[in-house]
Amino acid sequence: MRNSVIGLIIGVVLGIVLGATVIAPRLQRTAPDAVAAPAPTSAPADVAKQLPRVLAPRPDVSMKMASAYPPDTPVAGELARRIDARIWDISHGLLEIRSYPPGALAPVSDLFEAVGSGTIDAAFAPIEPIGMKFPALALFGGVPFGPDVAEFLGWMEFGGGQSLLQEINEQHGVHGLVCGLLPSSAFGWFRQELQSPQQLRGLHMNASGLAGKVLQRLGAEVADLPSGELILAIEQGTIDAVTWSSPMLDKQMAFGTWLKNYYPQGWNQSLTVLALMINKKKWQSLNAMQRAQIQTVCGDNIQQSIAEGEAGQFTALQQMYGAGVHLHRLPPSVRDALERAWQQVVQQESSDDAQFRKVWQSLAAFRGDFAVWRELSRP
Repeated sequence: MRNSVIGLIIGVVLGIVLGATVIAPRLQRTAPDAVAAPAPTSAPADVAKQLPRVLAPRPDVSMKMASAYPPDTPVAGELARRIDARIWDISHGLLEIRSYPPGALAPVSDLFEAVGSGTIDAAFAPIEPIGMKFPALALFGGVPFGPDVAEFLGWMEFGGGQSLLQEINEQHGVHGLVCGLLPSSAFGWFRQELQSPQQLRGLHMNASGLAGKVLQRLGAEVADLPSGELILAIEQGTIDAVTWSSPMLDKQMAFGTWLKNYYPQGWNQSLTVLALMINKKKWQSLNAMQRAQIQTVCGDNIQQSIAEGEAGQFTALQQMYGAGVHLHRLPPSVRDALERAWQQVVQQESSDDAQFRKVWQSLAAFRGDFAVWRELSRP
């Protein structure tokens, strides 16, 4: 009889759960000699743990997060979904960051500005492309001949990197957290095998960011095309080389149909940093527990992305090789020429942009110290 009454009041599904978890304990009598149990301190949280998300009470804070990655993108697409699911779990449904696919809330190219202006609450995206508009940020996204994951995290957490990132972000109304780390990007796909740096001169190559500027220094004709246009350009022969991502993502593309030479050596981007960007005012409105929950989820994302990203690269390379793609290492002469050109790009960017110079000096100083430890400790 009791369940029937509850069902009439709040519906069959909610009645069963709420009757068992919230209402029923309040209806039970306490024996005269028994000590009453303390009332639950957070009934909505207890209910949210047991209900399907669609039926749970409204969260205390709800944010919409635009993702730069389609949900089926290896590793990166999953990380956006993990933020959505994990923050719900650890907050017991009291904090929500709902993930939306690319373009649903704002154009992917404008996510940083959209978060800063408050047009959207949050975004999950790689930092490196943002550096095309704000050069200093490019140094946080993974740079040519840059630090690996361990060295990068050391600089961010204990070498001043995090405070510099926040300083720049907050000038644009954004609070940013590192929320994923992908392996280094391969140099990429080539129609012809590279044997000398002279072959880069006049080469029509799809590239972007700081790596694109390095290639331009060596005479490459650099373009930055969206994937649809890029495939057509390769097929028509107007693009002869492509730098895209790590092997796990590269193998999903059709580049190997035309470009049979692949260089996994990732001089161009030592790692890919994924950021959770939250509107500054929205972040400031969160309490200490909510901020800690978001930081915890991003730490979990970093661990997941490092493990999954590194573990999957061999299989991707194996599949490429099986499909007839030739795997190469860069000749030393090509690598040396690229590194010299990178130092020229650093000098130019530091001269042109004071923030870039400040961040680069911090990163370079930390790397100089870290190099001593690396040399003495590595076998």
